[in-house]
Amino acid sequence: MTTFTRLLAVFTFLLLLYTALPYLTTSGTELPAVEPVPQRVRIIGYDRDQMFGTWLPGVRESIVEAAGATDPYTGEPLDLSTAEVDHILPLSAAWDLGAHRWTALERIEFANDPVNLVLVNRAENQQKSDQLPSQWLPTDRSVRCWYVGRLFTVAAAYDLPLPEPDIRAGRRSCGLAILQTPD
Repeated sequence: MTTFTRLLAVFTFLLLLYTALPYLTTSGTELPAVEPVPQRVRIIGYDRDQMFGTWLPGVRESIVEAAGATDPYTGEPLDLSTAEVDHILPLSAAWDLGAHRWTALERIEFANDPVNLVLVNRAENQQKSDQLPSQWLPTDRSVRCWYVGRLFTVAAAYDLPLPEPDIRAGRRSCGLAILQTPD
């Protein structure tokens, strides 16, 4: 590994810690505000590699290095040999919710944002796929509010709306009252 690559990996790791620490827990009293939309509309033309690029140098490695010994979605031991980096707000969902209007650079930034990345066991990541909270939540019920808190944080940071069923599911996961959306 070159000196530049090591420095980039250290910088990325520090950036991960700096940006993720405020979002590692959700108090259960509030979720970041996101614009509701009635439903997720599939936008044609999605191609993961073409639209969001590949990992920037050091990003994936930093996520792996920062991971604990436990899968945050299941509470089970994390098998690093089969672990995958998950986009908490899936790339295809982001595409459908507005990323299709972004520049290539904005999509690459989103795909490599440490706040949106977590190392999980492959089986859980495959089960989640590109689903949002109304269709999928972590197996470990005790982390569901953390998960939706991170998802809402990412959506709010990128001005992406969330479908109303996912907002309701997120609020339920955090024990929050379900607010009616205005007509």
